[in-house]
Amino acid sequence: MSVVKMELPSPFPHVEQKTSLNPERIRCARETAGLSKVQLAESLGVTSRTVTNYEEVGAPVSQVAALSNVLQVMPSFFSVSPSAPLIEDLSEGQVWFRSLRKSTVRQRRSSVGHGRNALLFFKWIEDHFRLPECDLPFADSVGMRPDSAVTMLRAILGYGENPLPEMTSLAEARGIRVFSLPTVGREVDAFSFMFDGVPYVAVDTSKTAERVRFDIAHEIGHLMMHEMVSEDVAAAGTRDIESETHSFAANLLMPKRRVLGMVPAHASVSQILAAKRYFKVSAMAMARRAYELGRLSEWEYRQACSELTVQGYKNGEPRGLRPEQSKVFRFVADTNRQKGISVSMVSEETGLVPQELHGLSFGNIWAVTGGSSLS
Repeated sequence: MSVVKMELPSPFPHVEQKTSLNPERIRCARETAGLSKVQLAESLGVTSRTVTNYEEVGAPVSQVAALSNVLQVMPSFFSVSPSAPLIEDLSEGQVWFRSLRKSTVRQRRSSVGHGRNALLFFKWIEDHFRLPECDLPFADSVGMRPDSAVTMLRAILGYGENPLPEMTSLAEARGIRVFSLPTVGREVDAFSFMFDGVPYVAVDTSKTAERVRFDIAHEIGHLMMHEMVSEDVAAAGTRDIESETHSFAANLLMPKRRVLGMVPAHASVSQILAAKRYFKVSAMAMARRAYELGRLSEWEYRQACSELTVQGYKNGEPRGLRPEQSKVFRFVADTNRQKGISVSMVSEETGLVPQELHGLSFGNIWAVTGGSSLS
């Protein structure tokens, strides 16, 4: 007589242990940190070929602490959940950069890396909060001339030719995900991209509020006019992409008819400054717009720029606007505090260290290091 042994189900759920860390996440973290494969190998005490293997087939779990420490991410960053966005799908070729010529390939890759991190952060936010859906006509405006695209956008926004309010809040309210660039990555000034049909804009908050406003307007121009423009067309120079986008931003923030109505011919510097405050733009941008619309001759424009430089307007905005704030990140931070959701919890669930969350959130997510806080 045989006895059949029946096994009762274990009260402890079986969790399949990963034998290696996600290779794509290792590459993404390395690029964000601005490290080459050789530099990462030296920091880990391995060969560059070993790092290549890590990025092709994965690293052993025994390396998670070392990789996390060197690449400044949480260990959970290397464990990808099924619902996580495929951040590795965001490539440099999908991103429009504000200062493409001034930045290196490594700097651009680092910036794209912060964009990937922003995708993880916004995924966490969308899992816990309801954000506005984008209602801007990006699909309908591709290929439009800058003035036509601006006319369409201003009609939707409903401001006529009046000055626009804070661009950060305006963009957020229309469903654009706006985030700030951490210190590493600011060399590109600003950039934008579409991911899964959602628009994203990154800005450098170390700049003046006036310049941040122009950067956001500039990136919205890219999203509206150039989303379907191929890399080949952009690289071939058959369209002056940056010139089109500059024209879009200038038209959006300083509408032609309102400028002509406010700025007289042969305008003085004081009149340019009055218009600058009205339109909430930089003095240099206002002078340029007055020149482009024929209110200043070339000589008058050069003289105005020279005088504005002496007054400190070339690199700053004396008595300028207060820095713009993100209402989304402020609300998330305030709600988290009220509900007792710690930064460390958000950090663990996103895989991003508190310093990165701080850098992406306009400083709203506080990172505490060494007994001091970053605000």
